[in-house]
Amino acid sequence: MHNLDFKKYFLRTLVIALTISALIGIVIFIVGEFGETETRLLLTTLTIGGYSLTGLCCATNQNRNDLKYFSIIGIFISVIGFLITIGAIWELIDFDDTFKTMIIFIILSVAVAHISLLLLIRPKSDNIKYSLIATIVFISLVALMLIKSTINEFNDSEFYFRLLGVFSILDVLGTIATPILNRITEKK
Repeated sequence: MHNLDFKKYFLRTLVIALTISALIGIVIFIVGEFGETETRLLLTTLTIGGYSLTGLCCATNQNRNDLKYFSIIGIFISVIGFLITIGAIWELIDFDDTFKTMIIFIILSVAVAHISLLLLIRPKSDNIKYSLIATIVFISLVALMLIKSTINEFNDSEFYFRLLGVFSILDVLGTIATPILNRITEKK
């Protein structure tokens, strides 16, 4: 069976989408028309670019046997999110009925892409491994909390949002510190 190179596919799609998006944006700004069709075209190319980027991040681990299925799930989430968003942009499906679903797929695709990039780290010590695991847990908690808030239309308690802020900070800290600490450990 032919092994599809998802990285190459998503990279090409990303470059094409960004190029088209740039051209459409330039034409819209120069001509001065920002009608419904132009808005939809711009949103379509931005959607292609965004979901190609998350799909590309997920595809980075497609050749690792231990992460192959995680990679496929991430790519699948990006494709489904893309289809739902495009359907809403072009009114093939009702925007109001799918708005929460679109937001949930954006959250999921970004979270899985984020985790996929962190999984490229090959921990050089147990401390780095634990830092990586903790960071993945915080990414997951932030994503789950954002999904819950989306479903509840952001009608959660102040404490909930404070906790979300704490987990977000720990997510960012781990995302920045883990690869740096791994690199420093690598040099020793």
